[in-house]
Amino acid sequence: MKILPQFEKVVKGKTTILVKDSYRDQIVSQKVALSRKIREGLHPEIGLLRGRNIIPCVPIKGSNERMIIKHYQHGGFFRKITRDIFFGNLRPFWELAILEAASRKGVPVPEVIAARVDRIFGPLYKGEIVYKEIPDSVNLLEYLKRLNEGLIKEKISQKRKIINSLAEAIKKMHTSGIYHGDLNVKNVLIQNMGKEIRVYLVDFDCSKIRDKLTLRARVHNLARFNRSCEKWEAPITVTDKLRFFLSYSKGDKLLESNLRKYIRQCSHFHWGHKIYWKLFG
Repeated sequence: MKILPQFEKVVKGKTTILVKDSYRDQIVSQKVALSRKIREGLHPEIGLLRGRNIIPCVPIKGSNERMIIKHYQHGGFFRKITRDIFFGNLRPFWELAILEAASRKGVPVPEVIAARVDRIFGPLYKGEIVYKEIPDSVNLLEYLKRLNEGLIKEKISQKRKIINSLAEAIKKMHTSGIYHGDLNVKNVLIQNMGKEIRVYLVDFDCSKIRDKLTLRARVHNLARFNRSCEKWEAPITVTDKLRFFLSYSKGDKLLESNLRKYIRQCSHFHWGHKIYWKLFG
């Protein structure tokens, strides 16, 4: 396992941690990271982000910042069977490497602080990844729903900014050779800083990095994002989607030459997806 610059490997019994040097003491001493107290909200200094899983948000000592501790859990069919036990490839360390590579290439992602693997038996393990909280942010789905309740002029202006920023962020990710394993409207965070709106891509578990992504892979990734809009009924119009593709394809002669074809490919999804959504969410 290659240790990335600025990171240190710490081994304690069956636990292995990759941690940024400046956060070593707090991460290593953070013994409550897997405890029920955090998940049940019994620790007074720890906030909880509730979604499919409960994610602790812990203050960083000596600063006003907080760190997010994401505990790996299965989704879909295997969720109730294997829960948080994984086999083989060490996903926390791989996601850490992807996030670091994305950050170096200028992709808007949260700053990763550490990744942790707790061995159970043989190739079986539990894992966590820790990164800095992006303050004053909500996921894209929630932001669009709130925006839909606002004034028409304000809604149109902000929506256009978000769409263009999102297209630029995903294009930057793709041109950096990164395929997002779960690109969806809930894995995009919108940080509203008044006059400035920033877009961040999060949750790179099961993502891949290559020297260069093929056009087919890029379209496949965009189709996944489009399916998430359908699944969670995001308030996005046909015009919004067209604006996104125009922004994403700008300067790409291959995409621009046959834009309608690729828009159709991204917009297509099989009836099987709807059945899967109903069965497993």
